Amino acid sequence: MAKSQLDFYLEQQDELVKNHNGKFIAMKDGQFFGEFPTPLHAVRDMERRGFKNGEFLVIRCTPGDSEYTADFVNWRFIDWQSNVKDLCASTI
Repeated sequence: MAKSQLDFYLEQQDELVKNHNGKFIAMKDGQFFGEFPTPLHAVRDMERRGFKNGEFLVIRCTPGDSEYTADFVNWRFIDWQSNVKDLCASTI
């Protein structure tokens, strides 16, 4: 299976955080292209280099997984009239 841009970042995350913690960085196929003040600056720089959107990764370089994960919660009550209480919470 081919590696994703995120896989390349994860392999190097600890070392990148040491040098670029809290900054936005741009990477493609495991190659670091720079540190930027905003994601827009990073995208524009990568486009100037001839890369198309989707071919590279722009991410805030931080320890942990908070920059590339999200939690979603869905609460719902089913059939309120018949006292059937179904409280469902799911996290993705």
